[in-house]
Amino acid sequence: RTKIGKGSVSVSSAAVELMMAKSMGDLRKYASNVHICVLGAGKMSRLLLLALFSKNPDAHVTVVNRNVANAQAMLDDDLVAARGGKNAKVASMDEMMDVIAKSDVIFAATASKEPILKAADVSGREKAVQLIDISVPRNIGADCSEVENVHSYSVDDLKKVVQANADKRKSEVIKAKRYIGDEVQKFKLWQASQGAVPYLAALQTMAENIRRSETEKMSQKLRGLHEKEREAVDKLTRHIIDQLFRPIYYSMKDNEEIEAKRSKIWALKNMFKLEPEYKRRLLSQGETPAQLNA
Repeated sequence: RTKIGKGSVSVSSAAVELMMAKSMGDLRKYASNVHICVLGAGKMSRLLLLALFSKNPDAHVTVVNRNVANAQAMLDDDLVAARGGKNAKVASMDEMMDVIAKSDVIFAATASKEPILKAADVSGREKAVQLIDISVPRNIGADCSEVENVHSYSVDDLKKVVQANADKRKSEVIKAKRYIGDEVQKFKLWQASQGAVPYLAALQTMAENIRRSETEKMSQKLRGLHEKEREAVDKLTRHIIDQLFRPIYYSMKDNEEIEAKRSKIWALKNMFKLEPEYKRRLLSQGETPAQLNA
């Protein structure tokens, strides 16, 4: 009923969201069809893969890292593997430029203190490419954004996505609080209405006892009836009681103030001198009304 859980509020998730939102405009490709290169195999890269595979388990991904074993271990991580990765592979840093040349999207998340990808590395490409830097300090040089067919995004761009999503969630919080308040009120009303159940049961028992007693009094006059006719009379008297009590039952389900509901239950109790079944059983065992209400 709300969108409070929609929208990324972490940099890694925002990077995936941005890629998916911009892929058609930047690359003229659906996000599900792009080839992705992830530079680095640290914490940020792992979070990135979790977000990516959650959206597209079959994504074509190549993880480039100095230590190939670490990159493979990240892909084999239980949480990562559970979300996807059947089309994921690893490559060494020596293969980085070859992988980048074949990729549509490059996510940079290494521990390097200097840019590892500069304008000269992506110049002269025939097909468009997305560069998404989720590292601090930057792994992708600022001059890359000036290269033709290169669409470069930094952490600052991702923070804008995160902030926009956070603002949307705040507006959804107001809706959520209103829905919660409504449901709490409905529950309290339902809870109050449950107080009528023992008295409605007692009223039903009272009516049934009266019905049986009056039918017994008329037994002599009904003696000449056939079995099916007796059943018809029995069914008729039950139906009359049900029809008489139906408005009472529906009234107890009315959407009204809790105090009004309690007053209605109290009036029903006093009008018919009703006591719940369990109280009547205790009274029959010698308990006094004062003891029951104590």
